Amino acid sequence: MEREILFNYKKSLEQKYYAICLDIDGTLTIPNTKRIDDRAIKQIIELLKKKVPIVFITGRGETGLNDLKKDIYIRIKMDENITDDDMKRIYALTNDGARLFLSVGCTYDDFLSKSEYISTNDELSQLNTFNEIIKKVKNDSDIGKCFEITYSEDSKTNQIINVRIIVEADNEYISDLLFDNVENIILSDKFKGLHITRGFYKKKSVIQIGTATKDIAIERAERIIGVPKDSMIRIGDCGDKKGNDYAMLNCSQGYSVDKTSGSTKSCFPIIDDYGNVLKGVDATIYLMKKAKLLPTVCLERSNLNCYKKEFAMVESSIVRGSRKLLGIYNDLMNNNFKTIDGIKGIFDEYSGSVKIPMYEWEMIENNQLKDFWSSEKHGNYIYSIRDDGNYLLRGSGTYYYFLANRASNNGNDSTTKEDVKNWYENYIDFFKNSTTAIIETGDMQDIINKKLLLGILDNCRNVLLVLLNHNLFSKNESKSIILNISSNKDRCMMDINNLLFNIDKMMSEICFCEDCFINIENVIKNIEETLVILEENYNQELLNQEKIDYSKDYRAYREIDNFAENYVAVSLYNKKRNNKTAVDACGLSYGGIELPILAKIINQKEIERVLLLKFNNEASGYTNKQLLDLRGFNISDFGGLSNANEFQNGTVDLFDDNVLTGKTLQLATNALYDYNIAVSNMCIVRYPSINRVEQMFINGSSTVDYHLFFNYIYGLCFSSPYSWKDNEWKNSDGKIVYTDTLGTFDLCRKKIIECLIKNHDYKENSEIGEYKRRLVR
Repeated sequence: MEREILFNYKKSLEQKYYAICLDIDGTLTIPNTKRIDDRAIKQIIELLKKKVPIVFITGRGETGLNDLKKDIYIRIKMDENITDDDMKRIYALTNDGARLFLSVGCTYDDFLSKSEYISTNDELSQLNTFNEIIKKVKNDSDIGKCFEITYSEDSKTNQIINVRIIVEADNEYISDLLFDNVENIILSDKFKGLHITRGFYKKKSVIQIGTATKDIAIERAERIIGVPKDSMIRIGDCGDKKGNDYAMLNCSQGYSVDKTSGSTKSCFPIIDDYGNVLKGVDATIYLMKKAKLLPTVCLERSNLNCYKKEFAMVESSIVRGSRKLLGIYNDLMNNNFKTIDGIKGIFDEYSGSVKIPMYEWEMIENNQLKDFWSSEKHGNYIYSIRDDGNYLLRGSGTYYYFLANRASNNGNDSTTKEDVKNWYENYIDFFKNSTTAIIETGDMQDIINKKLLLGILDNCRNVLLVLLNHNLFSKNESKSIILNISSNKDRCMMDINNLLFNIDKMMSEICFCEDCFINIENVIKNIEETLVILEENYNQELLNQEKIDYSKDYRAYREIDNFAENYVAVSLYNKKRNNKTAVDACGLSYGGIELPILAKIINQKEIERVLLLKFNNEASGYTNKQLLDLRGFNISDFGGLSNANEFQNGTVDLFDDNVLTGKTLQLATNALYDYNIAVSNMCIVRYPSINRVEQMFINGSSTVDYHLFFNYIYGLCFSSPYSWKDNEWKNSDGKIVYTDTLGTFDLCRKKIIECLIKNHDYKENSEIGEYKRRLVR
């Protein structure tokens, strides 16, 4: 039995937990006092810094809660690394869980000042009835001389929350007799909403009758706080069957620092690495250090209606806040380009491309850069495309070449080596011709020339991002890996990183620096270096063995790729993020690979290394990720995370372009945690609008934890461009598919496809051709 307990105990500690619930007396307190041990406070502070919610649970009422506040508030608040948002991650369940207290602000008076009843009115009424009975027993029987009755009451309404019977005599027989008699009373049908527990306070036996049990209260608290069910580790001291912690500890995530239930699968004793059973606050501190406690970004088993209402309020705050935050960046763009629409006046809202209004285009005369962008093949522009009102400086022969030309069959796309060769050759011509046009144009301080140049630099960054992703994937196809691309261990990827840094820095200065002087020599140098890297990769690809499909090696395009939006999101992250100490910036492949480079440009002092993290096929892809169990996920089960040992005991900030359910971020956080790498902050460019909530709940209920927006997850100034789901159907596997009556989902992709159709430069067997045929029908 001991071996079985030890086995199950160790197995339970392999699980990941996203919150912690702590009993107070006997669990956190110095023996024979009400004061929480300083060592325990230190561990609580460490968990708060990691964004882990802390829930105190106690049989105490409001008086005991006030004692708790006095004991912990100043000691936690005084830590310089604890923010106001961190303080709001502290909760308290009083009266064995009858009420949940949370904070409406971060002053002492606001701290744990708001309460929600978990008990129903009927249950509270039953408690009043029981109180009359026990008072009669006290007054009319001999045993009444052996105990006193005290109460926990609501200070505002005087409602009794629980009844405490304090056994005066130090007599176990009397205590057991009282417990049995009281239990018999509340077992009757009229007291179905009452519960009895037993504990000790100042060496006296205390029998408590209340309306709540700690297990039900914790489940309710998980929903309110926003952590997945059963993901809150629970620590108490009275885990025996008559103990007041039995209900909360009778589960696989329950641990006792004193009395246990005897079960081999729950209410585990706390055992150190040498096989010693630890007790009291020493055991609690050990477990707080030992357990895998980390923040939750992805919620599971959320309630759709509750989530949707709360998320709508969050989005409302984001929309109002982002308008103010974007003002400074829009003003800079307006000043630098003499426009009135800020970022949207230069970068197309959907595609992210640099754009030139058609009326402005027609007024440009005798300009070699305009002639370059007007280059044609078979009567079609190859470096630019047009929408209904603008020229977009991304072409069907370059930026969107794979989208326009790779074969597509009912959504199954395939890129051939011939497609890859053509993409390389087209871009080689692009850079040679653009260099000539820049030299012949000369004046790069002219506003229209700055726009036309910005389009060329945008294509430089596109090529470098495609090659960065290509090298990451092709060299580590079957691996999950974290890679430092700012070191010289992989010379090719480091060269791409360094050049991309220079290109992005130049673009950021043109867009957001006042009176930026464009040095043509530096521009030409960066373009020529891009050409060199492009040609080196092309020659290497020609030597490589041919593959059936290159779609993952060379992504068709990045669906959300707006340089200005990326830069602004990372800038806001840099201003708002917690923990200003130096960290490594880690982008998630493939949407986040540029973002850590931008972070380095914006804050070279606090961003050390630039990292990329990529999962293998088993742990990536939308469908695969949704099937993974977060609590049980361990990256070692998927072949481990290559190179992670190099970053152990370090801290990273994670970057990604877009978030829906948060599962990718959670898996990355979990995987890094397995190698003792802490995630300090996250940066996301685009947040999901309310129209995507239904998609979160399709085929499961993973949802992003909006509680962490702007106090752990930063950026989030722009909404994701996806259509509202007004239709629902199941595919051949019986899974519900996210769709729309108009047959569209990704509005960015829709716009680009329609532009490519109008540009008349695409293959009939491509995705563009399929879309055109659907339109004709």
